[in-house]
Amino acid sequence: MESSGSNWNGRAAAAVRRCILPIAALLLVLIAWSGCKRARPIVAVIPRTCGTALWEPEHAGAAAVARSLGLDIYWNAPMRDDDIQAQIALIEKALERGYAGIIVSPIETLPMRSPMRRVLAQGVPSVVIGTELGIPPGPRLAYVLNDEQAGGQMAARRIGSILHGHGSIAILGIHPQLMSNIARERSFETTLAREFSGIRVVVRRFGLSSVPQEQQAAEELLSRDEKIDAIVALSLASTRGAYYALVEFDKENIIKLVGFDQDLIPPIRTGGIDAVVVQNTYEMGRLAMGLMDREVHGTAGQSELFVQPVLMTRDNIDSAEIRQILNLSWWPTG
Repeated sequence: MESSGSNWNGRAAAAVRRCILPIAALLLVLIAWSGCKRARPIVAVIPRTCGTALWEPEHAGAAAVARSLGLDIYWNAPMRDDDIQAQIALIEKALERGYAGIIVSPIETLPMRSPMRRVLAQGVPSVVIGTELGIPPGPRLAYVLNDEQAGGQMAARRIGSILHGHGSIAILGIHPQLMSNIARERSFETTLAREFSGIRVVVRRFGLSSVPQEQQAAEELLSRDEKIDAIVALSLASTRGAYYALVEFDKENIIKLVGFDQDLIPPIRTGGIDAVVVQNTYEMGRLAMGLMDREVHGTAGQSELFVQPVLMTRDNIDSAEIRQILNLSWWPTG
């Protein structure tokens, strides 16, 4: 005859089994769920830098599409938009981690060719945003490019309009290391010469590596005796540097400034910056992630897309079009 203690032990063991079995089942479900979650392909998105009105919309556009396609994003960027070595290191890290694809906005053209050739040699799908690398697009490489020719034309016609076809200008921020920058500079000068022969380019300056250096170059320009009616700044850094120099010399309402690559928006409202040719990086990020999904699944299609820039002025800064370009929402828009 079993003792009462033995009966109690048996009942207790059965109760423990009844508790353990559901917990074990729940743990198996959680493990399976986490395994599925880890199985989602991860795409590295590496802009020139982050935390700016130029590149954060790219993050939003890419993330919104990735979520709808069942992809995850690893988003990272150099602390400065001139740190090409940091950007290359991020690409190498993405390769080491075995990510499903890489979307990159190169800081410079030539130094990025070798690392991207290594990426392609390993069969990793890639989308390059913002500038061509001199590597032809193909099954594993696509481009999403800002239409630099259209942007240069916009800037030239804005200068022609605000100067009424006559005057002297300076061009700052020329970057021979970046094919997209050279394309916009050539388009600007070609359009200006063809349509506004009364406007002379009296100064051309190469781009420097930081905003303070660009500001110093602009201040040296303003301290000269030569008359300047307007400045065209071809990059984010040169636009900021030129604006700060104009403020320092109290000439922001005297010398007109037309810039590129949105990063300094409030002075457009006050007239300190007349206009900025903005890149629609939200749309670039959205299109790039769509191309990446196609490459990951081996589907053929177009490998080079162009996105139209927009001239942002005080008149349209609050328009629906500009709000969409500056969109920071990471959720699908419809």
